[in-house]
Amino acid sequence: MRPYRAYDAWGICLLLLIFGLYEAALNGTFAPIAMPANFPDRIKEILQNELPPEAAFRSMQSYIRETPAQARLKDPPPKESAVLMLIYPMGNVWHTLFMLRPDGQGVHSGQLSFPGGRREEGESMTETALRETWEEVGAENIEVIGELSEVYIPPSNFIVKPFVGLMLETPAFVPSAEEVVELIHYPMENFFRANIIQEKDIYLPKYNVNFRAPYFDVNGHTLWGATAMMVQEVRMRAGFSS
Repeated sequence: MRPYRAYDAWGICLLLLIFGLYEAALNGTFAPIAMPANFPDRIKEILQNELPPEAAFRSMQSYIRETPAQARLKDPPPKESAVLMLIYPMGNVWHTLFMLRPDGQGVHSGQLSFPGGRREEGESMTETALRETWEEVGAENIEVIGELSEVYIPPSNFIVKPFVGLMLETPAFVPSAEEVVELIHYPMENFFRANIIQEKDIYLPKYNVNFRAPYFDVNGHTLWGATAMMVQEVRMRAGFSS
């Protein structure tokens, strides 16, 4: 993979300006109004950049956690799973998909996540991500264009392998009634801006503790923890740190 260069971030900013991806509203927010025709190629280039330094990547973690290598030494060992960051067009804007999980279904209930789940015997991690995406949101015929760093999730004792997938047409989503409360379609360009990381107190029921956590505001929902770390890795590959 080619190394990250400082002008990558400027290149994205220039693309946003040239193609009019955002127009500032009076309240200071931005609304997507167009998309560059070469966005699929651009995101593939971004995913080829070297990974950011671990300390910077971990800036989005909400609490101290073991690395996947450290976690695999535990007894019992962590379970293996995979998720998919799906990128697709809606209207004239490129989006990614988040699912709102139902309440009362384990330590991640009521949270935002990418489609994904536990690896089944005989599957590759890529196959797991694609199968779970089909089962949870009904999307198929996805081109896997890259992968992100593994993340260990202590409350559920899972190691998650994230992949990035691309569809050139809007999928006919069919969300699972058992696993999905709401599908949230979020413009990718919203993540390619500076100073969008916020902080607030979050309660973690597993440990009965409140802690200060970084997060992204996604259509009024709080995106934090492992999924936020994955998004931040994509941002950092593109040259954004805050």
